[in-house]
Amino acid sequence: MKKIIYFIIFMFVLGTSTLVQASEDSQNNSIKKAILIETYIKKHKTRIEQFIKKYNIKDLSYLEDDIKELNESIKALNKIKTSEIPINDSDEIIKAILKRIKSVNENLKKQLSIEKNKFENNLKKKKYIYSKLWIKISNKIDNINIKIVKTILIKNKTTKLKESNIRNHLIKLNKESKKLKYFWKINFKSEKEIKDSFVRILNNIKREVNLMKKTLN
Repeated sequence: MKKIIYFIIFMFVLGTSTLVQASEDSQNNSIKKAILIETYIKKHKTRIEQFIKKYNIKDLSYLEDDIKELNESIKALNKIKTSEIPINDSDEIIKAILKRIKSVNENLKKQLSIEKNKFENNLKKKKYIYSKLWIKISNKIDNINIKIVKTILIKNKTTKLKESNIRNHLIKLNKESKKLKYFWKINFKSEKEIKDSFVRILNNIKREVNLMKKTLN
């Protein structure tokens, strides 16, 4: 009789241990899933922030609901990680979060694509406006170069050393002129980049003209 009782107790303990182990395995799986999904969402949020900065998006009102969804998902996943949510509910919550993320991503993809197109079209328009000015400046530089060659070099009014220096300045000016003339072919990422490049070329032109004046004096 004692043997039977011991056997029953042993089987009960073994069964309880198995249930505990299964419960722990289930909990560990839920935590692993929660960690992976949370990592993905955080990286996804970083990419969204980078996109907003890159395409200079000012009005974020239409993104607020989607960002809120992502933040709430992170909070729920944290509760799973810290075992604040029962194991039985964890899998269902994770499924709901994945479904929510899919919906958010589809909406974001559509909205951000619209913003990207708006940004690129606006940049093209500004680039076109700038290009008109660039071509005018380029033509003026070409005319200046021609005049200098005619009045200074062809008439032999300079020494060979001065002539050599002037030729070098003219070559550099011609390079800058070509940059302006074909500026529209360059792919710019922002209006600031357009302005910075334009200012840099103008400064190069100014420097070469001043150096050439010094050489002629």
